[in-house]
Order: sequence, then structure tokens, then C-alpha cells
Amino acid sequence: MQSDQISPLKIDDTDFLVASTIERCPKTMMIRELVRNAIEAAEQDESGQGSVEFSAIKQSGAAKLVIWNTGPGMSADELYAMCDLASSIGKEKGLDANFGMGAKVASLPSNKLGLRYRSCRAGRVSQVVLGYRDGMYGRLKEHLENGDVEEVLDVTEDATISGRDCSKDWTEVVLFGNRVDQDTARDPFDGNPVSEMT
Repeated sequence: MQSDQISPLKIDDTDFLVASTIERCPKTMMIRELVRNAIEAAEQDESGQGSVEFSAIKQSGAAKLVIWNTGPGMSADELYAMCDLASSIGKEKGLDANFGMGAKVASLPSNKLGLRYRSCRAGRVSQVVLGYRDGMYGRLKEHLENGDVEEVLDVTEDATISGRDCSKDWTEVVLFGNRVDQDTARDPFDGNPVSEMT
């Protein structure tokens, strides 16, 4: 929006601002923010039977925490947009309300290897993985066999094979942690801070 009263400030170094915003966030907010998002989405489940489930999957021999919820899913475009800082899908943003940063900002310092989002919308499952590479936080790029590079994948077949019901909307977050051998179900913060579950 143009104004004849003010010239808005710009961001000179976006990568630095993103990294400093993420690194300054208290890590202990991660589980709270992820669970809060899951509960809020489940409360919007039109069936009235919204649910949130916690489980773990094995990845390279280590358990990785999974938080799954029913409720409105996101399309590929919505999932892509949701991964940007200060982006929020289906929530009102405001300085006294929602900043659109909580779960992503709180989770990335403890999940530099990857924070995988999957969301089912109208029978299709889209996937984005956020992480830290080459000194930057962002969406991880997937190099496909045909030479294409994608940031959002259609993983409907894989989700179905793994037992997810794609006839209803849902969203899933998997914490890959900072190390391949990190058990994020027992030690979601990679020892900093020490988890009571370890």
C-alpha cells in the first residue's frame, strides 16, 4: 500500500534478519508452538471429531517425533507460503494477536537437519522440508531423477503407503533434529536444553 505520509523501511540483509530472528527465539517454545498449532487446527475439524496424535517414525535408525492433526489441510501453494516467516494460513495476524512465526522460528534451531511438513487437502498430500544449509534457513530443494528441482512435493502415494488416510484433511510435522542419529522423540532439543525425557 502506497502512502503519501511515509516511506516504509526495507530489509537490507534478509538472510541475516531471518537467521537472527530464528536463533534468538527460545528453543523451549518449540513443542508448545507445534502442539498449539495442531490443537487449533483440530478444533476446526468440520466433523467435530478433531484429533491430535503423537508418534515416532524411524529415519536412518533413529526415532523422529511426529505431531499429526486433523483439521483444514493446506494446498501445495498454501504450504509453500506458510513456510515464510510472518506468514500464517487461516489466522488473523496482528501485533496483539498472531505474528505467523511461532512454530517455525522456535523449531528450526533444533531441527537444522530438517522440519518436515506434510498436509493433505482434497485427497492430495503436499510436502515441504525446512532446514539449514549453506549458512541459511529455508525450504530444502529436492533434486528429482528427471533433473527437476522442487521445493514442494506431491507425496500422496508415500503418505498412503505409510498408512495415512487421504480421504480427509490433516497436517503432519516431523522433527528430524540437528543430527541423523538424534532421537527427537526423546531429545527434541538435541541436549540444549536437556529434555526431561532423556
